[in-house]
Amino acid sequence: MGATSISVRQVEQFEIPEGKTNIEKANIAIGSISTTGQTLSIERKVFTKFKGSYTKTIDDEILVYNADADEYQQYENYQKAFEFDIFYSASDKLLFLSTTTPIAKKFLKELEKISEINVQYTSLKFDLKAISSMMPQTKGVSFNSTDEGVTSKSFSGDEVDVNDEAIEALENDEATKIIGTLDILGKSRTIMLTQSGTILSFTSLIDIDKEFPMLEFSIATLIQIGVL
Repeated sequence: MGATSISVRQVEQFEIPEGKTNIEKANIAIGSISTTGQTLSIERKVFTKFKGSYTKTIDDEILVYNADADEYQQYENYQKAFEFDIFYSASDKLLFLSTTTPIAKKFLKELEKISEINVQYTSLKFDLKAISSMMPQTKGVSFNSTDEGVTSKSFSGDEVDVNDEAIEALENDEATKIIGTLDILGKSRTIMLTQSGTILSFTSLIDIDKEFPMLEFSIATLIQIGVL
C-alpha cells in the first residue's frame, strides 16, 4: 500500500443544495458535488458526507485506436475523471477531501463560482515548528528560498531539524512542508503535513479497521498536533 493523502480546509460557509450540482465550463460538465444523506461520527465529531467529482486535463501524448479509420491517432492531452469523498464538520468548521491537493484546489475554486452554492474556505495553517518538536524524528523540511536562481529548498535525512537553514525556516514560520514520525492511533507513523492543506501517511493504514481509515487517521493527527 502506497502513501495515502487527504486535503483539509478551514471553512466558514459550506452550504450545498440537496441532490447533485454540476460544475460546468462552456456548458460542459467538468465535475459535480452530491449530497449523500450520510453522516458519521469520529472522536465525537459529526461529519456530513458528500461525493465529489472533477475532470482534469492531463497533458501527455497518447495513441488512441480509431476503429472506424482502422488506425491509431495521436493526442497531446486527454481528460481524466476523479471521484472522491468529501467530509464536512459544521462544529469544527473543517472540510476533508479524499483527493490530492491539486484536484482539491481546482474543485473548490470551481465550487465558489456556482451561484447555488455558498462556500468560503481558507488553508489550515499548521505550526510546523511546534509539530517538529513533537516528532521523535524529523525527516524532511521544505521552504521557500530567496537565494539567487532558487525558489525553494528541501532537506531530507534522519536529523533534518538540526540543520541551520531548516531550523531558521521553522523558527521564521517559512516552512511549507514537514515530514517526520508521530505516534498516531497506537502506532509510529511517518507523515507529511503541508501548508497547502495536505495530510499524508507514508505508513500503511491497514491496521485502522474503519470505513474511512484516512479520515480517522487525519482526525487523530489533528488532535495529536493540537489543531483539534
